[in-house]
Amino acid sequence: MELRLLRYFTAVAEELNVTRAAEKLHTAQPSLSQQIRQLEGLIGAPLFLRDKHRLKLTETGRVLLPAAKDILAAVEKAMLQARATARSEVGTIVLGMIPGPEGMVFSHILPLLLRRSPENQLLLRTMTAPEAIQALLDREIRAAFTRGPIDDDEIEYEIYMREEVVAVMPEAWPLARLERVPISELAKMPLISISAVVAPAVHQATEDIERRAGVKFTGGICSESLMTSMNAVASGLGCCFFSEYVGGIVPKGVVTRPLDLDPVPTLDLLFAYRKDDQFPALATLISLVRDHSPFRKQAQGRTR
Repeated sequence: MELRLLRYFTAVAEELNVTRAAEKLHTAQPSLSQQIRQLEGLIGAPLFLRDKHRLKLTETGRVLLPAAKDILAAVEKAMLQARATARSEVGTIVLGMIPGPEGMVFSHILPLLLRRSPENQLLLRTMTAPEAIQALLDREIRAAFTRGPIDDDEIEYEIYMREEVVAVMPEAWPLARLERVPISELAKMPLISISAVVAPAVHQATEDIERRAGVKFTGGICSESLMTSMNAVASGLGCCFFSEYVGGIVPKGVVTRPLDLDPVPTLDLLFAYRKDDQFPALATLISLVRDHSPFRKQAQGRTR
């Protein structure tokens, strides 16, 4: 049964006059009469007693009226609640996050945002860097902590954190006993590379290390995730390169070591968002990132 039929019936039952009910509903009288007959057909009994002067509710109509009002009131309440929820979601920030550095962001920026704007909701989505850029362009997320490269004019970004690239290797390797690892020695070991499709910045950093050191790494496994790479290293299948933060999340039997290169290669964690996004909660997050990003603090420290 369509709610429209109950709404029409209630209007006629309250007015006991089809003409006035039609005016109240902003519909034509013949159409309203037809809808009432349709409802009576569904119920299988007349709802009104008709004479030349006025309508009267039948016993069936008197039973239906309070139930119809309750149903319509419940639907209206549900709609109001849904609209209120929709309004509250205006304060929701959908945030993209590459796998790995979540801990640094969770411990720095997100608690500040929740204290500054407790009415805001955060929805976190783990995605690769290319996925995050596309999600920004498609307006599926508000902002992202991700890696480059970002070459789209619609997206603004700034460096949130800059870290040195380190070698990740089995603890049992002799190279793990060195304070800084020569690239020429690492080139003798199998390299667990990461797909350029999944992590273009890390893939590019590996190629830059090869070029600067004048070596060619021995091909090994190509991984599509940080944890897969870590587990492959733990299994003794080779070494890989990541940002230094991974030192806090490597599995047992895996260590990180600085590279013997000057200057040391780095990887940037970027904070990216659409240039045309005027969302108030996003503006709060942008302000917090600018005030508290480790990269800006490092830069300010160097200029003092």
